[in-house]
This record gives sequence, structure tokens and C-alpha cells, in this order.
Amino acid sequence: MIRQIALVAALFLTGTAASADAPKDQLMASVSRDLPQYVRGVDATSLSRHQLASLHLIMHGPDSASKKISMIRSVLGGPYSLRGLFFN
Repeated sequence: MIRQIALVAALFLTGTAASADAPKDQLMASVSRDLPQYVRGVDATSLSRHQLASLHLIMHGPDSASKKISMIRSVLGGPYSLRGLFFN
């Protein structure tokens, strides 16, 4: 888990302006590939950098699939959150 946090931090701290979007592109590719295993109908291009990093850490973490799904829904918010499921 700490190694993953360090990796995401390193991706965000790249100093060159030319490759400023490269970390987000890498995270987006990873999240786009793995996210459909947990929730459907989410467009990774509409997510913020912070959401992408959180989702990446959750999906590659040690928790059970059901706990990952609930945490992913919490990060996504809106109709994917538990409140959105009950009240929308």
C-alpha cells in the first residue's frame, strides 16, 4: 500500500511542463482498464486527477471486492454513491 502511494505521489510530482498530462494519462489508462470490473458506465475522462489516483489505490489495494466497490462508489459520488442509489 505504501509503495502504491509513493508511486502515485511520484507520478504527480514530475517536474516538466511538457509531460504534465502524462501522469494523468497513465492513471486514466489504468483506471479505464480496471474500473468496469467494479462499476459500469463511468467515463474515466470526466474524473479529476484526485479521483483517478484514489480509484487506482482502491482497485489495487488489499481489500475485498465488495469493500472496493463501496469505496469506489463513495469516490465517484452522484448516482454511484449509496445515497444516490437510494434517493435518485
